[in-house]
Amino acid sequence: MTQILKRLEIIKSSIAIDDEEIIDLQIMKLKKLDLNEEVAQIVVLLEQSDFTTALSFIEAYLSRYSGVVKYIDTQLQGLKLQLKTLESKLQELIEQKTEYLSVIAEFNNEYNLRLGELIRSILSLRKEILYKKTIKQQKEKEKYKEDIQAFEETIQTVEELRSTVLELEEILKHIDDSHEQYDEIQASYEDLLEELGRLEDEIKTQQEELEKAKEFIDDEALQHEYQESKNHYDEFDNNYEDIKESIKNSMALNEEEKALLKTLYKKAARLCHPDIVPDEQKEKAHELMQQLNDAYSKKEILKVKEILNLLENGSWFKLSSDSIDDKEILKAKIDECKQNIKEIENELEALEEDETYQIIAELDDWDEYFEELKSELFKEKERLEEEAMEFLEEINEEFS
Repeated sequence: MTQILKRLEIIKSSIAIDDEEIIDLQIMKLKKLDLNEEVAQIVVLLEQSDFTTALSFIEAYLSRYSGVVKYIDTQLQGLKLQLKTLESKLQELIEQKTEYLSVIAEFNNEYNLRLGELIRSILSLRKEILYKKTIKQQKEKEKYKEDIQAFEETIQTVEELRSTVLELEEILKHIDDSHEQYDEIQASYEDLLEELGRLEDEIKTQQEELEKAKEFIDDEALQHEYQESKNHYDEFDNNYEDIKESIKNSMALNEEEKALLKTLYKKAARLCHPDIVPDEQKEKAHELMQQLNDAYSKKEILKVKEILNLLENGSWFKLSSDSIDDKEILKAKIDECKQNIKEIENELEALEEDETYQIIAELDDWDEYFEELKSELFKEKERLEEEAMEFLEEINEEFS
């Protein structure tokens, strides 16, 4: 009763100053209340713009029922007003968050639409190169075993040569240069000494190559890098296919239609967000919000408009400040609303620090940005294609 009387008082004053905007707003709020036949008739007269008759009905109704309300709990009204103010702030923050997420989603869709195929090719090439490196690593492990055996055989040969050289040195010490075999022994000694030097150099080279090969075959990070690149490719590929399907199923809109869709969505989101309705309505509000988000993502203007019409013309949800008269519950709702405001402010701060959002904030021309990025990605793709080809040739040469 109190709400109805207050609304009628506001309408009466608005008729006196010809403020039709406030009249329309109060009609909408009245229709959400439980109206008796007399007040319902007043609403009909107002909607028909029969303000003269409506005014006389309002005055009669106020005269008859104003005396019914004798006591106004000022603390209750203060709590209701405080909650309503917080709800209004929360709605503004929700709208701002929705706007941020909408812009980021639109940017990501454009990013994938324009660059998705190129990015997928680049990720595939990186995966392919790392895979070939893991194959090379496996082959190097097999070759390493053979090289170790060859290295050990070379060491054994060197030891044998050293022993022979020492023996020849001893022989040469005990014969003079006039001995009939001196020249032959001396020549053999010099040849073996030269061969020994060559093999010792070869051992050093083999040792360096073996150390390098061992470092490569023991590199566990390579397998990890390959797995990461594979996971990255698979994740992008799956998401990209989903995005392509989503874009395919969504309606193509011109700029005017996009603006209309955004406006309708914002209005509807303000009326059914779960954070601003009483507890018993949260589940229903959540369901409707999901329907709204789904329709918005698919760019279904008619569906979004349908949901908005239901919210505006029906009695779906009431703000907590309009439906609660228990002061303790109001206090709890005020605390809850403050907490929700703090959480969304933190979310907004995180969104503003998000790399994608910061890129968007700095851009004047999306088309120019995507064209420049496309050119850079194309060069990266060509570089990776060349690297993949060179690496394949290298493997073929090493293990052919």
